[in-house]
Amino acid sequence: MKTYCPTFWPNGPGVDHSAPTIHLDDLLPRIGSTTSAYFNRRDFLRVGETIRLIWCPPVSDLNSWGEQPSEIAFSHLLTATVVSPASVATPSTHDPHFIHRGMLRYDLEILSCERLLPALKAFEPDGIDWHLQMIGTPRGTILAWDEIHWCGRATVEGLIYLTANTRNEAYLELLLEPTDDSFIGLFSLHMNPGGVEYDLGRKRFTSNELRAIKRALALAHPLQDSQPTYLVTT
Repeated sequence: MKTYCPTFWPNGPGVDHSAPTIHLDDLLPRIGSTTSAYFNRRDFLRVGETIRLIWCPPVSDLNSWGEQPSEIAFSHLLTATVVSPASVATPSTHDPHFIHRGMLRYDLEILSCERLLPALKAFEPDGIDWHLQMIGTPRGTILAWDEIHWCGRATVEGLIYLTANTRNEAYLELLLEPTDDSFIGLFSLHMNPGGVEYDLGRKRFTSNELRAIKRALALAHPLQDSQPTYLVTT
């Protein structure tokens, strides 16, 4: 099952983004409902296909987890069935933050919805052990994490969030579970001009991967939320 993170999740006219607080339940897609999401043109979904989706609250939906690391704890993992073919998206008066044109809009039937972090801890990869992405350089093939020029980190519910940019225009994210002497990988994102790849599931790193991660952690700047807490969960 392929994993996607839509470029934009719309919210209905009943959600007031100017309010000081917003109830999480008012934002989350409901199981059994049909909702729309906007995808990059590189994402070609097929009607009838069942896919895995990462849902993020509004600030990180628009700006990434690096802008609001606390929202990782409020992010969710969904499964959904694609129920309509792609249509070219246009801005909606119901979605004042949606300013991008030319995205692809799909309607999705939501089959399941669970908090991302517990799901990742329990998740098993689909029979394949994932690896950190490799890139080609004049010096040969190396790990993308060996080419970082900026890195940030935050701790969320005992997990380490690590994000970085590379000299080759790649954007990287990891979610790590610390152990006594190492780390378990739970989530990896690698984004570059050619597309986005997600890997989920418990993974033990190779010695080279672990070396690159430890170097990144040593270089990483602490990340803080860019906005006050606004999500209400009760």
